[in-house]
Amino acid sequence: MSKLKIEHKPRGTLLYAKGQPADAMYFIVQGTVEITGEQTELVGRGALLGALDFLNQLPRSQSARCITDTDLFVITKNNIISLFQTQPRFGYAVLKAVAAEAVGSEQAKAEPEPAKLQPLTLEQVLPAGHPQFEITAPSEFDNYTFYTNAVCPVCAAEFPAVRLRESRLITKRVAPDFRVLYENMEPLWYYIWVCPSCSYAYPHKQFNKLSHVRALKLRNSKDAGNCSFTFSPRRTLDEVFLSYYLTLNTFNLVEAAPHLFGNLWMRLVWLYEDCDQPEWAADAAEKALQYFQESLVSGRRSDAGDQRLYIIMAELHLRLNQKEEALRCYMEAANLRQGNARYCRLAADRIQDLRSH
Repeated sequence: MSKLKIEHKPRGTLLYAKGQPADAMYFIVQGTVEITGEQTELVGRGALLGALDFLNQLPRSQSARCITDTDLFVITKNNIISLFQTQPRFGYAVLKAVAAEAVGSEQAKAEPEPAKLQPLTLEQVLPAGHPQFEITAPSEFDNYTFYTNAVCPVCAAEFPAVRLRESRLITKRVAPDFRVLYENMEPLWYYIWVCPSCSYAYPHKQFNKLSHVRALKLRNSKDAGNCSFTFSPRRTLDEVFLSYYLTLNTFNLVEAAPHLFGNLWMRLVWLYEDCDQPEWAADAAEKALQYFQESLVSGRRSDAGDQRLYIIMAELHLRLNQKEEALRCYMEAANLRQGNARYCRLAADRIQDLRSH
């Protein structure tokens, strides 16, 4: 293409900032760019950036930053005439993109600002009929926790978050479904961090690992950030369940992988069993099993990872009185000879136990 070459911009490159002179417009060939103005949006391949400001010689009304490595055409006053003369089809595509941007700009001005969502209540976050508990974390838990400063990757709010003193945890036993039970402490109560400003909730070890794209998706979602809760210094059991269901909401919004859903529902199984809520535990077991089965098909793991997953699924089948399905999963785990020898023995022992009853 005459006088028009693809330019490569590394991730994080600022293409232009609001208020700067508009000396070019950009056509994205490959990659993703974040546009920030009154709202923030992501644009990708085929998008034309900054055209109206450039053609009208106005200061930049938005900022644009590459959030991935990006390839693009840079169209300036020095090559735009040559572009239309030598590449009329591309020039026509540029004109269409300019027209679409102009129409979108006018529509945005005409549309009324959407009404703000009202904060949600506890009852609206939890499922209908969810049991309520007048239980607070035992004082013994304080010996295994401390506060750390957390920064929300969605709204950038800073807040104190509870972290575990893992070196103090003493293991009592490990259940057949790999749940680790500890002396005088239940880490499930503090497994989730919740931002008090925007309600972003995620397992604490992955809280800050949310990708930029997913964080932006949460900021722009109409279903995110419309509730905020201040958790007690010593969590109540209601707050524990609330944190898990807020995380399920986050997972849905970011379209999290099936194994993340499965792991969360598995922990809810354990919590409901601790609270003597068999019907809710069974419902959580069904959901955990569904996501683990999906993960088994769609995900990639080592043989040892598959063994572990089969054993967990077997334990969920047992909770649902599905003995034959449980045996089948245990046999799959036992037959993966390239996996973990301990998992093979565990599966074989469980098969023997089931066949003897």
